[in-house]
Amino acid sequence: MVGTRNETLIKNELIRYIASLGLQVNTVTKARGNKGFFKEGRIDISKTLDDASQIKTIIHEFAHYINFKIDKSLKNLDAVLGDGSEALTEELLEVTGFVDSNSKCSNLSRERDVLKDEINALSEKIRKTNPEFSLSEDFKAFRKYARFTDLEYLEKYDKVKVHNLTSVKFYSLVNIKKDFPNLPQVFADYLNLKSKQRRRAKISKRINKLNKYYSEPCELFARFIEGLYLDSEKVKALAPNAFERFMDKYNKNYFFGLRELFSIVRIIL
Repeated sequence: MVGTRNETLIKNELIRYIASLGLQVNTVTKARGNKGFFKEGRIDISKTLDDASQIKTIIHEFAHYINFKIDKSLKNLDAVLGDGSEALTEELLEVTGFVDSNSKCSNLSRERDVLKDEINALSEKIRKTNPEFSLSEDFKAFRKYARFTDLEYLEKYDKVKVHNLTSVKFYSLVNIKKDFPNLPQVFADYLNLKSKQRRRAKISKRINKLNKYYSEPCELFARFIEGLYLDSEKVKALAPNAFERFMDKYNKNYFFGLRELFSIVRIIL
C-alpha cells in the first residue's frame, strides 16, 4: 500500500489517467449516497471522503469499469477470472471481509441475536400466566381482550395514528401504559415481543440484502482489486487460487488499463 507519496497527488494522477481513457471522474458529488459508483463512461466519488479513501474508492470503481469492458452484465465471475471461477466465491468473500469489515454484518448479527434472546425471555414470561402461548400461533387471549379496541393496532405497529368517525388518536408502545392504563402486564409484554419480532425481521432482511450485494460477482472482483492495493500479500494468503487465476490473466494484460493504474499507486505484483 502507498505510504510515501502525497495522497492528493496520487489521487489527481489517478484521475488524469482514468480521464485519458475517456472516462469522466467526478469527486465533488454525493455519489448517490454511496462512497462511489461506476456508470458507463463515468465514475463518481463522494466528496465526503478524504484523499486516502477516495483513492481506494477510485480503484474499486475502476475495477467495475474493467469488469464492464469484459462483461457488460457485471454478473459473470467466470468471464473475469476464467471458467470455474464461481467456485472461488468463498475465497473472494474472505478478501471482501478483509477489505470491508462491514461485509460480515457483525453488528447487525449481534443485534439480531440480542433480540432473539429478548423474544425468548418475553415468551417464557408470558407462558407463566398463559401456558398455551406459542410464538408460532395466534395469541387467543390477547385477541379476545383487544377485540373491538384500538389496542390491536399496536400488535402490528410500534406507533400508529387511528382515524375514528369523530377524532384522530395517536398510540405508541412507549406510552402504552398511559394510553391503556388497565392493560394487563402480560399483554404489554406480548406487544413488546411483537415489536422485537418486527425489528428482528427487518435486521434479517437487511443482512440478507447485504449478503446478496457483497456476493455479487462485480463486487467480489472490485474488492479483490481494492485488496491488492491495501495488501497484496494478505490477499494472496486469503485467496490463493483466485490470486493465481488473476495473475495468469494480469500477466497477459487481460485487464484493460489495470497495469498502468497499479503503477500509479506503486503496486508491484
